[in-house]
Amino acid sequence: MNRLRALFHPIFVFVGVQIAWIILMGIWIYWYVRNSQKVMEFAEKLKPELLMDTNWDWVILAEGCFLMLIILAGVYVIFVYWTKQTRLNRLHSNFVSSVSHELKSPLASLQLYLETMKYRKVTEQDAREFVEMMLADTERLSGLIDNILQSSRTDAKSMQFQFEPISIHEFLSDVLNRYQRQFDDRHFKVSFQVDSTPTLQLDKRAMRMVFNNLIGNALRYSSTNSSFTVRLFSDKKFCYIEFTDEGVGLSKKEINKIFKKFYRVQEKDTQNIEGAGLGLFISREIVKKHKGKINAFSEGRGKGVTFTITLPLTPEKKDKAKP
Repeated sequence: MNRLRALFHPIFVFVGVQIAWIILMGIWIYWYVRNSQKVMEFAEKLKPELLMDTNWDWVILAEGCFLMLIILAGVYVIFVYWTKQTRLNRLHSNFVSSVSHELKSPLASLQLYLETMKYRKVTEQDAREFVEMMLADTERLSGLIDNILQSSRTDAKSMQFQFEPISIHEFLSDVLNRYQRQFDDRHFKVSFQVDSTPTLQLDKRAMRMVFNNLIGNALRYSSTNSSFTVRLFSDKKFCYIEFTDEGVGLSKKEINKIFKKFYRVQEKDTQNIEGAGLGLFISREIVKKHKGKINAFSEGRGKGVTFTITLPLTPEKKDKAKP
C-alpha cells in the first residue's frame, strides 16, 4: 500500500507526465517524417509537378516542437511553484502548532503558580521562588512574541536599529547572568572565555535577541549536566563570539537548513522539544544588519553544535587585548 501511494507522489507523477510528453512528441515527429517521405515518393512517381516546396513543412514542424517545449517549461514552472507553496503551507502549519504549544505551556505554568498563591498559604521563601518562576515564564513569552514580531519585520525589510558603542564583554556577561537560574536548574557547567574586550557598534535589544536565541537553543537541545562554553576573541578586523553546547548536534544536511524560516529538525530526539523555527532565522537577519555573519558547525548527531558570530570591530576603537 505504501509503495503504491509513493508511486502517486506528485514528483513521480510530474516526471511521468514529462516523459509521456517527450515520448508522444517523438512518436509524432517519427510518424510525420515517415509518412511525409512516403507521400513525396508516391507523388514524385505519379505526378512530380504536384510536389510543393517542402521547406515550410519543416518550419511548421520546428514551430510545433518549440511550442511543445514552452508548454513543458510552463508545466515545470507551475510544478515548482506548487511544490514551494505546499512546503510553505506545511511549515506554516507546523509553526502554528508549535507556537500554540509554546504559548500554552508558560500560561499554564503562570496559572498554576497564581492559583497556588491564591488558594493556599505559602511561605515567603516559596512565594519568592514562585515569583522568580513566573518572571521566567513571562520572559519566555516575551521572547516568543519578539521573535514572531521580528520575523514579520524581516519579511517587510522594516527592521529599525539604533546602533551605539557597546562593550561586548560586559554585554555578554549581563546576558549570561540572566540565565544563571536556568543554568543551575539544568546543572549546566558554563564557561565564559574572554580573550579580548572589544567595543562594537550594536543595537543592544536586537543583539540580545540573538544571544537569547542561541542560549535558549543550548538549554533546550542539551541534556542536564552538560557543558556550555561561550568564547569571545578578535583579530585586527573582526570580533568572534562562539557558543558551544553538548546537545543533539546536527548533520551536514541540517546545517544548511537551520537558518531557514520555520525550519525545525525533525528527528526522534527533537520531536518533543519546543520551538517555533524562527530563532535562528531572525538571528541571521539581525547579524546581517550588523554587517556580520553567523555560522554553525557540528561534527554530527549527538556531538553538539558551535555557533560562531562574526562582527566587524568599531573603526575608532581597536581591540584592547586583555592582559
